[in-house]
Amino acid sequence: MAIAAAALACGILSGRPVPSLSREEAAALLVETVLPQLPLTDSYVAFLYDEALDARDDLAPYLPVLPGGDVTSAPYLMDYRIKDRTWFAWIDLDPYAKYAHPTLFVLIDAANGTFTVHQEAWWPVLNGSSMWVDDDAYWDEDGWIASAGTHGRAITTPRDREFDAGWIGGDPFDWFLLVNGWAPGEANETEFRTDIGRMRDAAAGLGMRVTTLDAGEATPAALEAEIERLFTEIPLYRCCDRLYIYLTCHASPELLWIGGRPLSAQELARVLTLPGSTYVPSRVYVLLDTGFGGSFVPALSPHGNITRVWTASAADEPAYADVDTPRDPNPHDGGSEWTSSFLAALADLLAQDGYAAESVELGRFYMAINPAMSASAQWNAAEIEGRSRPAHYLITDKDRDALCACVEYLAAWDRELRRSAGTLEETIARHQDDPCGVFFRFLYNMARHDALIPPMGEFHLGSGKSCARDVAHSDWHDLCHLYWEVFTAPVDGAGTAP
Repeated sequence: MAIAAAALACGILSGRPVPSLSREEAAALLVETVLPQLPLTDSYVAFLYDEALDARDDLAPYLPVLPGGDVTSAPYLMDYRIKDRTWFAWIDLDPYAKYAHPTLFVLIDAANGTFTVHQEAWWPVLNGSSMWVDDDAYWDEDGWIASAGTHGRAITTPRDREFDAGWIGGDPFDWFLLVNGWAPGEANETEFRTDIGRMRDAAAGLGMRVTTLDAGEATPAALEAEIERLFTEIPLYRCCDRLYIYLTCHASPELLWIGGRPLSAQELARVLTLPGSTYVPSRVYVLLDTGFGGSFVPALSPHGNITRVWTASAADEPAYADVDTPRDPNPHDGGSEWTSSFLAALADLLAQDGYAAESVELGRFYMAINPAMSASAQWNAAEIEGRSRPAHYLITDKDRDALCACVEYLAAWDRELRRSAGTLEETIARHQDDPCGVFFRFLYNMARHDALIPPMGEFHLGSGKSCARDVAHSDWHDLCHLYWEVFTAPVDGAGTAP
């Protein structure tokens, strides 16, 4: 095995000559001779093309392992040179993963049985057409020459609770941009379409303002144009305005593939901030259901309005499509594993009595996203099986800064309320257009639901930092503390990938 692995690292592994091969003999050679010499993973699927290739055929991976700056669109085909009749086998070393991830191209000389094995990271493209990317073709076990650790996958309709604004409560100050980067000829079309549809239904059901760039219309240029439009449409600064951006697509390290076009980590940071824009939302939150998610974080870190980033994967690993294995706790989910797990946890959380009370104007999604992300680990088969390491990065302390400003403002409100002997409702009415007015209406609504007010001590921010020590009513301390507690879940980094 050590010899085979060393040869594979050089790109070629050769076998001894044998007589001319039929497809059945090529399959037997693959199973009995080639596979035992390869550094296979615990989970793989091997395919063998139905016909032998020859010099008239063009065979290439969809993209290079590490696309360089000259790769401006996908597919970018660097053909193998096929001179004589050749049997082609493709081995997917991580069948449930999105791309890029390790795969092997095996070329078997039909005349004498010698073979070469090449490391790749994408699916094969033959004569301009992608191979084995259709769900029905890929998951047809009768078409597999060999497999291990793979249990097939049932393409099912997800069984989710509905996110109904009637009982969840609207989020009128949350804006959500959803991006489906799938392009024709790519794998995982079903997962990406399911991802974007379910996220759209959830966000719209929560009363958020939703914009979608779906497959066929999403490109880096379209993403930039849509963000620029949103930046002009979102009202001027209010302490509760937030823009969430969700992307589901294939990726290479530090490179997203959106509509068959590359978007680098640096370009993503520029697009999300638009330095020349007259207005940039005070807080931008990024959700990346892509491979190599952590590799994008360093480029996003210097930009102050990008507050938090959640990723489906660490910097050195793929993200996962629907993982249906015996250990999957949610076998009836659909779409990518990270997205479906998050939505399952979010639905459970929002179904709790406290969250199902009448509308909380600061934003249900904003209040629930961190607890839901933490709880999603129990639903995520890829995380449970150690395939992926989803992460949460705190980029800036914009949330804490905004909270401190509002709480200090609240202290003045509290003093005014005591001087005027008026009611809280009257005070809110007088200040409803203040920058922090929505925050106070949120506190008022929270105060009406005792289930949401746990006993807490003095309100602190971070390592001993305290705001608004002069707020007289202890309930306000408790409510402010509660507001901050839901957004101080442990994070995996402060702008740097682990």
